[in-house]
Amino acid sequence: MSHSYLRKKVVGVNESIKIPVKINPIIVVLKWIWGILGCWLFFIPTFKAIRATVKYCTTEYLVTDKNVMKKTGVFKTHTNQMPLYKIENIVVNYTFWGKVFNYATITFSGANNNTVDFIFVKNAEKIKKGVNTLL
Repeated sequence: MSHSYLRKKVVGVNESIKIPVKINPIIVVLKWIWGILGCWLFFIPTFKAIRATVKYCTTEYLVTDKNVMKKTGVFKTHTNQMPLYKIENIVVNYTFWGKVFNYATITFSGANNNTVDFIFVKNAEKIKKGVNTLL
């Protein structure tokens, strides 16, 4: 996945990208399996699989030497970023399936209860260690 939107529109001139963050595609695969097997339920699982695919393809995460950034959306784009110096805590949450398929949610929290969540991230502990070295 190329981080084209964040690289072109959000990353500052004096910023450099430090940590590549990848989303684990297993969640999309699992949704499609359920969508195909459960299509007899009025196609609801199939629509959820399509939604998960679009979300996977349009979500970007990026860690630069100054910020953690998240972008979601297709027609209505939402970006969220937090300066590294404002990060007070980094929490990595694994579900059972996250442990099995190597994905987790990373929550960066700062002052005033501000948070940035990276969801379904591959190698979450490695990214957490990388961000901690930048702090």
